[in-house]
Amino acid sequence: MRGFPDSADRLLVIFSDVEMGAGGVLDDFPHSDWLSELMLSYTQGPTASLALDLVFNGDTFDLLKTSIEGHYPRYVTEEVALAKLERVIAAHPDFFTGIRTFLEGAHVAPRRVHFVVGNHDAELVFPAVQRRIASLIGVEGVHFAGFDLDIGDVHIEHGNQGDPMFAVDPARPIIEWRDQVLLDLPWGSTTLIDVVLPLQPLLYPLDRVRPRTRVFELLPEVKDLLANAFWRYWTREYLYGVLQRSDPTWKISWTMLKEVMYRFSTFDPETSGVPYKDLLRREEHHRVTVVGHHHQPAWWSWGDRKVLQAGCLRNEYVLGHDGAIESMLPKVYAEVAMSGDRAVRSHLVEIDGPAAPGHMPASLNDLRAQALPLLAPAEERAQLQLAEQAQIAREAEDGSEG
Repeated sequence: MRGFPDSADRLLVIFSDVEMGAGGVLDDFPHSDWLSELMLSYTQGPTASLALDLVFNGDTFDLLKTSIEGHYPRYVTEEVALAKLERVIAAHPDFFTGIRTFLEGAHVAPRRVHFVVGNHDAELVFPAVQRRIASLIGVEGVHFAGFDLDIGDVHIEHGNQGDPMFAVDPARPIIEWRDQVLLDLPWGSTTLIDVVLPLQPLLYPLDRVRPRTRVFELLPEVKDLLANAFWRYWTREYLYGVLQRSDPTWKISWTMLKEVMYRFSTFDPETSGVPYKDLLRREEHHRVTVVGHHHQPAWWSWGDRKVLQAGCLRNEYVLGHDGAIESMLPKVYAEVAMSGDRAVRSHLVEIDGPAAPGHMPASLNDLRAQALPLLAPAEERAQLQLAEQAQIAREAEDGSEG
């Protein structure tokens, strides 16, 4: 039975970072039909008689990178959230049909589907968004867990709460300002919305490759373009926003902006904070913790306790030394078999996804010609670099950490 003990009576299948978007070349996951087949495969064969829980562990929907009328709004109301969701629904009908089919078999064995909030789908905290998803699926068994989920001695959360750039107050995910009810977006998200997402038509292939550090080695022009964009944002839009001190979405320093750029260019998991492995020695209530967020599969253990860090289901690719896109990386998710409320077996599952013709250029070098016209003149870039260095020195002198 997929290597599970005979005592197992329940199976948790945990998918992180699907990141289905609004369709087209900017959508990181154009495979909802394949995902539907994967979900339904658990309703057949030796797992069909088990109680089944599908857990979509954050960033299921890439609402962060879903535009509305060509723009990426930083003020996300419930109405804006629903408009984003409708674009994703239109692009991925097979996903919702697959969940409905999965749950309709609950007469055979108990089945449930859980959605955990991530930093790309923070809009899931809005009740209207939850109602829309539940009504679209149309059968009982859909649960919205909030920021984490406990099932027996298994703890599941997306992982952004351990990442200072994307952490939010789970007790206060929604705020009121000027008679509007808004998402309280973390500073990492607002910076991406303001600076990086307007450049998505150029940058989207860069976000999908590993190792990310090789990107700027191959394309220093893109590094200069991003550095200029961040500095202009700081000196123009952001400093203007600071004057609007009542605006709760303005909450960042230049040092923090530099962190966003570094993380975008490296995807360094150590700087993004992985505190969950540090919990192993002192956490006694959860034998298995499952997180995602970092897109890099990992496994830590201490005695009989374990942390599984799932990879992602979205499409990511191997970047060759010469800039060529070599192959698609496997997709990695987690399975936890349980007997009653106790985890009896847990592991990561690696699986190949379907090909996606046209989803990436043949080489990242193809982007150089697109980046060059967007660069500021060399003299202006040199002035921007000097101004940036002066700002860093001022923040260091002031002891400002944001």
